[in-house]
Amino acid sequence: MEQKGVLFATRIYAVVALLAAAVLSALSLSTIPLLLFFFYIYLWWRPLNATAGLLANYFLFFALTILFQPVVGTFFPLLISLPMLVLVNHSLLCVARSRQRSEQKRRRAPGRVFIALSLTSLVILIISLLLDSHALALTSLLSALYLGITMRKAMCGMPSKPVEKVRVQQRMVAGAKETISLRLINKSRVGGKLFLQSPYAWLKPGPDTLSLDGEELTFNISLSPPLAGPAQITLTCYAIDRWGFSQSRFEINPLSLYIIPRAKYARWLAQKYLAETRPGLLPLASLSLARKVSFATRSGMEYHASRPYQPGDNLKNIDWKHSIKLNELVTKDFKSSHGQSAVMWVNLAAADAEDADKLSYKLITTAISLARENIPTALAGYDHEAVRLVTPQLPPQKLVFSALRLSRQIVTFTNPRRYLSPPDIARLRADINRVRNIHGQAPEALLRLLQIEYKTLGDNACLNPATQALTEALSQGEKKVTIVVISQHNHDAEALAFLSFSFDKKGYALIKA
Repeated sequence: MEQKGVLFATRIYAVVALLAAAVLSALSLSTIPLLLFFFYIYLWWRPLNATAGLLANYFLFFALTILFQPVVGTFFPLLISLPMLVLVNHSLLCVARSRQRSEQKRRRAPGRVFIALSLTSLVILIISLLLDSHALALTSLLSALYLGITMRKAMCGMPSKPVEKVRVQQRMVAGAKETISLRLINKSRVGGKLFLQSPYAWLKPGPDTLSLDGEELTFNISLSPPLAGPAQITLTCYAIDRWGFSQSRFEINPLSLYIIPRAKYARWLAQKYLAETRPGLLPLASLSLARKVSFATRSGMEYHASRPYQPGDNLKNIDWKHSIKLNELVTKDFKSSHGQSAVMWVNLAAADAEDADKLSYKLITTAISLARENIPTALAGYDHEAVRLVTPQLPPQKLVFSALRLSRQIVTFTNPRRYLSPPDIARLRADINRVRNIHGQAPEALLRLLQIEYKTLGDNACLNPATQALTEALSQGEKKVTIVVISQHNHDAEALAFLSFSFDKKGYALIKA
């Protein structure tokens, strides 16, 4: 409250000083202080922004000296301009509060505001010497003295590393999402702002801007670390003093992270499940799983997905809402999975260690989910070279045990082929049916091209180990099963697309784990 009173009194002083300058100046020069008076009143009534206020007050600091020099001599204008430094200081604080960090290579550097004001004082000093204006020269020196004292106070009160970390240790499963609260100890004696920047795409601090006014700073970080994430989380920080005269860049390590591989966590879940369901023990219903594959338990037809309309589809199943959005007919696809057993169709080939970890996690946790639902399930595992394992339908415990063993056969390989997206077999078949009903030379040529594409995709699918694995698994069990697809869609991308369409037409239910 006291500070607001001082600022109000200083603004009144500036207004009165401009009116006095207009009265005391010669009639031909009185219009200049009057224009400054109205301009200052307007900025006071309708402030533009903090930077405009700083420029206006800093300009008025020198203008009062020039206006009163012809009236009161050389030294008194300096005393008249002196109270304006109160407004200049307040404007600097407002600019610093709204300022954002700037990229810099040096650990510590002067701010743009300090450089701009210092250059302004230097230029005005040179002009005053050229014009032989001693009053303006003294005012420039006073401005430089103020900037120097403030800069020294900022440098002494703001260490190059103004916060001290409070280290926290955290254990997390790779890929899991979590929000962690962290604390920093403030060592700044002058206040300011602290900006936090994360070098990792999977970690975000919030808020990323903190005030250096309190003793402790608290912020949260939201993260989902990959398998190859660092053990020490490093944050890049930028600190600006309360005047914005200096900015320092430094790094902190507030978090020690122990990343548990997904595969390791999934194996622990599997071992826990096997231990709790061995003969003589009742399975614990409270076993928590990271994944849950759900199967329909109600009879009748249930909504499965949407797909492009094909000739012969029931018009009652058209999804008009999506059809309007996509500007083409889209129909709803319904499946029935009551009382079905399952086949886990697993591609054991991964692109790297991260994908292998995700694949192992999906394989084991899906097997546990199926075992807990007591769904008879067969395993069909393959990689980019051959079929690795095909089992008949297994009981729950044996299913989980076999999934554990199968997860150890996951391999990594470099696939030279890249896919923007898997082929849309349903759309391809629909295009063939549409073109077949059109007569003409061009439609017939297009029809042959589409048929060649469809045949090529079918031939490639027959040669892929995925086809052999699924065919062997289906030949050992029931005719109608639910197929659970677990794949990174690398070497088998086209085969999965073609086979999914084929088995979908045959009435099989396919679920992507």
